[in-house]
Amino acid sequence: MDIYFNNYKLPNVISCQVKRLTRNTKTEYNAEGGMLIDMVNRKRTLTVHLGGLRASEMQRLFAITGSIFFTVTFNSPENPGSEMTTAEFHMREQVAETDYVWQGITYYKAMKLVLEER
Repeated sequence: MDIYFNNYKLPNVISCQVKRLTRNTKTEYNAEGGMLIDMVNRKRTLTVHLGGLRASEMQRLFAITGSIFFTVTFNSPENPGSEMTTAEFHMREQVAETDYVWQGITYYKAMKLVLEER
């Protein structure tokens, strides 16, 4: 599975969950009990799990996600087959936990990244 942040291929991708959420909705019911929905927009949330990373890979990831918005290219169920989806996202959650340091190189445990579409 390939996922790109600003054309940088993420290393050690374990999984990616694509979730579509409806934003700014208002649900009401008419006199007959029928549902009326005022839907403004649908946005995607990506949850990406990465395997262990080296310090250099982590620094590159932090440099890209330091911008408020960045381009993400990923496989989506909306586009079956080999066509990939590209959209602007921001980083909502990014946790980096040190696993160990060996010969001056810091290694990080598996990470969970949560991204929200612009």
